[in-house]
Amino acid sequence: MSLRRIAMLPLILAVAFTLHVTAAGAQGAVPFDLAHLMARFATVKSASAQFVERRYLHFLKAPLIAKGVLIFTAPNRLEKKTLEPAAENMVVDGDTLTVQRDGQTQTLSLSGYPQIGAFIEGIRATLTGDAASLQRIYQTDLQGNASGWLLQLQPRDPAMQAVVRSISISGSGNVIDRIQTIEHDGDRTDMRITEDGR
Repeated sequence: MSLRRIAMLPLILAVAFTLHVTAAGAQGAVPFDLAHLMARFATVKSASAQFVERRYLHFLKAPLIAKGVLIFTAPNRLEKKTLEPAAENMVVDGDTLTVQRDGQTQTLSLSGYPQIGAFIEGIRATLTGDAASLQRIYQTDLQGNASGWLLQLQPRDPAMQAVVRSISISGSGNVIDRIQTIEHDGDRTDMRITEDGR
């Protein structure tokens, strides 16, 4: 399994669940900024959602399409269950990444892969509402309001930038509409999320 593929897992998982926020009180006179968004993230203890992911690779004419389920359990368990076109299960639990595919299981310690560990730490910071840690790992830009917003993330670490150029997440209210990840070489991933429940 390539380092790029492993590095993309936490991005996909994180972004899918970081933007599922409670919109109560977000309208009205309360300013909508990263601190308020992070406060809402901190209230999510678990979530599950269905996803459809389209991966556009520069050497293919059509996107690769995958469908499945994403599961987050606070504070540090992220799971991506791909159901189509082939079954695959990726789980990040604590410092361990486990990938199950074709009857085989691969496990690695994130501490042995600092770039991947940094991605996951950024994800955990988002999911737990830790704006300081998130901004240590990513440059952040939040635009819009609770009824229509766009959060853009750019990795600060040059080693992470060699894999991912940017992540753009859009949504409205407490529903995420779209996640786009643009890789350093121009390849991109476009994921649509439909929440199942918390």
